Amino acid sequence: MTDVPHFSLPFRFMSPYAAVSEQDSIDEIADCVYAVLVCPQGFRVELPDFGLLDPTFSTPRVDENEIREALTLWEPRATTRFERAEPPTYDELVDDIQTFVQVRTGE
Repeated sequence: MTDVPHFSLPFRFMSPYAAVSEQDSIDEIADCVYAVLVCPQGFRVELPDFGLLDPTFSTPRVDENEIREALTLWEPRATTRFERAEPPTYDELVDDIQTFVQVRTGE
């Protein structure tokens, strides 16, 4: 267990406890980035501007500037860097974050 635990995202159990990340660790920052990417604006009643515009009916490519602005606003500890010449689709971007978190946490 960590000294200052935060629930890991997505929420899951690591028998018999809930998975946690230490506050201000790379894993916790990656979890927060993941939360911003998968939460459509308007979903959180207490913070209606949190997240990204719902990409369901948008073009298949992500808007890098929209992502950078959202992360700068909601998770200033993270830095954005797109390593591909062509921006990934939204689903590929979320998969990259999930893979990064799994590699970092060893799950």
